[in-house]
Amino acid sequence: MATNELDQMNGPKSLVSLAKTVREKVFAMLPADVSLIVSSNPLNKAYLSGYVSIAHDLAPNYRSAVLARREATELVTSAADAAPAFEALGRGELIHRYGEFYFDRAESIPGNLTQTPSASFDEAFTKALVSQSTQGRVGVDISDDKTLWRLCAEAFGENRLIDVTRQLEACRAVKLPEEVTRLRRAAECVEAGFARILETAHAGMTEHDLAAMIAEKMVAGGGVPRFVSVTSGPRSALADAYPTNRVIAQGETIRIDAGCTFDGYWSDMGRTLVFGEPQPRQLELYEALLRGLEAMLDHLREGVKAQHLFKIGVDTVRANGIPSYQRQHCGHGIGLRSYDTPTINASDDTTLKVGMCLCLETPYYRLGDEGMMVEDTVLVTEHGYEPITTLPRGLLCI
Repeated sequence: MATNELDQMNGPKSLVSLAKTVREKVFAMLPADVSLIVSSNPLNKAYLSGYVSIAHDLAPNYRSAVLARREATELVTSAADAAPAFEALGRGELIHRYGEFYFDRAESIPGNLTQTPSASFDEAFTKALVSQSTQGRVGVDISDDKTLWRLCAEAFGENRLIDVTRQLEACRAVKLPEEVTRLRRAAECVEAGFARILETAHAGMTEHDLAAMIAEKMVAGGGVPRFVSVTSGPRSALADAYPTNRVIAQGETIRIDAGCTFDGYWSDMGRTLVFGEPQPRQLELYEALLRGLEAMLDHLREGVKAQHLFKIGVDTVRANGIPSYQRQHCGHGIGLRSYDTPTINASDDTTLKVGMCLCLETPYYRLGDEGMMVEDTVLVTEHGYEPITTLPRGLLCI
């Protein structure tokens, strides 16, 4: 990592600093007369402002918004979310609150953070909007719904609005170097958990025991655990399932799919493990899946279409031992969410670009028997890829 990407804590530059670079990139894609972008999509709010809110995890229906200019952003938040938003942005006048919540404050805290908030989101957003003195057009993200479009049209007239949903999605799909740094850090947190398992796990432990090792390492590395799916024996065929107190026996297949966030950026990786020596059947099945993933990696580069990569993965698995192999997808983009654009499936004709980050995977689930997977995260380059996950891809034997 370059020195200018580090702050005094020897970590990535703050998300707020990164968001300034993001806004320069986004506005460069838009007509020159667009002077304001608004969004209530939590991902795009974080992307444009640098504020990742835990409130969206606590209450999935919670509504907030960003009002982004090239030089700065303002946020519309609930009264409860205002304090952590202020911590991120550092200026109380940039926070517009609504709803009911109560803070006392020290003298150093701006008074508007404890004054009576607006009664509703619509009211708070409209007040924030009309205070902008916007002269040009307003870019509106409608990926959530058309609420902001309606409120902006009421304030400025519909002829001043432009839909920027597609441009925001395209910008988010191609990562800046500092975004890739965060994806790597998130992946390192998960890999540390796998390393702990390989060093200390043994037959007789439970699925919960292994999941706890991974979650502990995620947190120790600065990550926020998002999902830890540890399934064993017949349960390994259940795809996305929570771990249980099932005791894992020698020789049973263990399928682990896990991810966390670091500064809002996700990791997502999967591996298959066995306590002891695997059986020939396990080796044959896994080899077919591994060849499918590696075939996709061999063909991965700028200019390849997502659907072409999917066909290569499925066809290779079928040709190497699982002729009945079927998948709805063999991967997906990753960034501020685990499943982002593009999707590596039969219908997505997205042309891959340098800077896209993808999770490529070839899972297989045989209900009543077992499931296996291998999944890696990579950065698309002009002539291939750079790995983001670094754990060996082979069947992991403990």
